[in-house]
Amino acid sequence: MSDVLLSDSDQAALRFLLAAEPLPGQPLPPSSLLERLAELVRCDVIGAAVTDPDGYVIDQVELPHRHAHHLHADGPSDSLALGFRNGRGQVVQLWWDRRTGEFSPRDVALVTMIAPVVQRLVREAAVPTLPESLTVQERRTLVLVAAGLSNHEIARRMGVATCTVRKHLEHSYRKLGVTNRLAAAVALRGELLPRSDLRDTLSVGD
Repeated sequence: MSDVLLSDSDQAALRFLLAAEPLPGQPLPPSSLLERLAELVRCDVIGAAVTDPDGYVIDQVELPHRHAHHLHADGPSDSLALGFRNGRGQVVQLWWDRRTGEFSPRDVALVTMIAPVVQRLVREAAVPTLPESLTVQERRTLVLVAAGLSNHEIARRMGVATCTVRKHLEHSYRKLGVTNRLAAAVALRGELLPRSDLRDTLSVGD
């Protein structure tokens, strides 16, 4: 493996990855994680997909990197990819596309270095016991809240109106015995929320 020198921004991105935790029921990495991966290995587009054993795409997310300036319709000139089984008979794939040149040996070495961290993050955390009264849509809404998505982003992902997302959250909060997004996300992870943190919360509406 090539020697890899890390800049201050590289080190910050790496610390973020090391501190991140997999989200229950959510094998796709959140956008914030993909953005940090794109900071470590510069690219024009970064993406992730969950596929079944036959290669059928179940879910997918793709982001243009904010530092990319030259996106062309004729496809990438170079790509790097990682793939891992996530423990449910599915495969999570991540890819970096560069449409303005080839990836360097340093890029390849970085991807190799962070592969174990990425593998840990895409292996779904066990979902804690939740009230059986939670509907499938309410559970999915909570998972997306825990991933850091706004109500608008959740509505777009689920194909529903923003007011529907708010209703799902209101019902979920009542069933979980919580009053805010942070406490709901913590309940989903099966953690204990320090009482002092309850004041630093977001309301149901973004």
